[in-house]
Amino acid sequence: MTTEGHHPEDAPRAIVEHAPVRTRLSGLIWLVPLAAVALSIGFAVQSVGSRGPLVTVLAEHGYGLGAGDAVRHLGIEVGRIESAGLADASADGGVRLEVRLAKDASALAREGTRFWIVRPEISLDSVEGLDTLIGAQYLALAPGPVGAPPRDRFTALSDIPLADELDGDRGMEIVLEARTRFGLQVGAAITYRGVQIGTVTAVGLASDATTVEVRARIRGAYEQLVRQRSVFWETGGFELALSLADGLEVDLDSIRNAIVGGIAMATPVDAGPVASSGARYPLADDPEPDWLEWAPALPLGSDLLPAGAEMPRLVRATLRWSAGRILKSEESLEAWLQVTDEGLVGPADVFEVPGGARDGRATLQVVGRDIDLGALEGDGRVTARGDSLAVLAPEALGDAFEGLLGGAPRLESRGLSAPEDLILVREAGRDPIGVDASRVVVDGSGVTIDPVIPISAEWHGAVALARDDGRMVGTVLSGPGDVRVRIVRP
Repeated sequence: MTTEGHHPEDAPRAIVEHAPVRTRLSGLIWLVPLAAVALSIGFAVQSVGSRGPLVTVLAEHGYGLGAGDAVRHLGIEVGRIESAGLADASADGGVRLEVRLAKDASALAREGTRFWIVRPEISLDSVEGLDTLIGAQYLALAPGPVGAPPRDRFTALSDIPLADELDGDRGMEIVLEARTRFGLQVGAAITYRGVQIGTVTAVGLASDATTVEVRARIRGAYEQLVRQRSVFWETGGFELALSLADGLEVDLDSIRNAIVGGIAMATPVDAGPVASSGARYPLADDPEPDWLEWAPALPLGSDLLPAGAEMPRLVRATLRWSAGRILKSEESLEAWLQVTDEGLVGPADVFEVPGGARDGRATLQVVGRDIDLGALEGDGRVTARGDSLAVLAPEALGDAFEGLLGGAPRLESRGLSAPEDLILVREAGRDPIGVDASRVVVDGSGVTIDPVIPISAEWHGAVALARDDGRMVGTVLSGPGDVRVRIVRP
């Protein structure tokens, strides 16, 4: 039966939901925390992987450094301090800094790397760490040599290192012995002709307290200046002189020297070999008058010749003869001879019988042989090379020449068309002479070196090399009493 006005299609309808769908959705909900955990682990792994090594730095004093302070190299932040505390339980053990370097700075933690705390320091001599007056203090580092093994524990320097040390210029270490300190401080300059060539690194009493030891570092480019016979004297402070003629005179080298002291150095022409690191010298109060006049020609630079350039092989030769008709006298002439494939090359005058020789005879002594030059005339064993050089053939020396040639380099030679820096070399192990291009005059007959360069007759027959490429440009000719040197083109 139906009711009037009501229709079946108007009856309420039930909505049926399927239980399996609800079950699947509830199961997916558990994936949300699992994904969150996985993401957290991934971020943690990524964070750990992006961090550099953790290194320990021990320092005498913390100077207010703490967790979060920067570690810098060349002004760029390369890490952060993670923690700072006492190195051990006692207050006298210094501080311990745990430093986390950035991943791209990992290679900086290696043998030879130096750390120091940068803080404002104001003294009469210098001002350091001004940037920390308005900003935070920080830990600075200078990396060790490239290729050095890794390291994770360091001891910080107590002071800011000198500029030479930061440049990687280890230079030459020397020790100066003085009767008193002279007011010298660390950082005082060592000068040569007024140009700074080194720095004082430490001042203290000798182990027996009899003298003051001043330790200094000479820059690598100036090591050739420090020779066996070099002298040093103190230049700090100032001197007052009062006279009726000149009034009051004040001798002050520089304000800096007056504050931290200074040391000057001079080297004689007869300088001796280059000093070895650790050499000791007395430190004089004042220079002797002749010290200020010394002017040796010494080549500067850590490398005298380009890499790969070879030094010539030279041997010493002596020509001996008797002179005089009534009063007999023994004369001699010495020269250097270069060992080459074609024989011994050197100044022509050492291969000739001198005009004043008695009976027209002279003996050439070389490599343990006595050669009668008179017997060689006209047989082709001595041949001229231009008007100034000659060659002694290997046959004149016999088996002795084979031993010489075995260790002789084959030098490339070239002419010299314009002035350039030269190196004059002679006996192996002996110190060369450096000649600046401004002292070289090139003309049609050869090359002449300004006589201001003190080159003695002992350099007769030495070899001149071009400093830029190491090639031979000629042979030095220096007659007795003649300080002018002519270099003959090869």
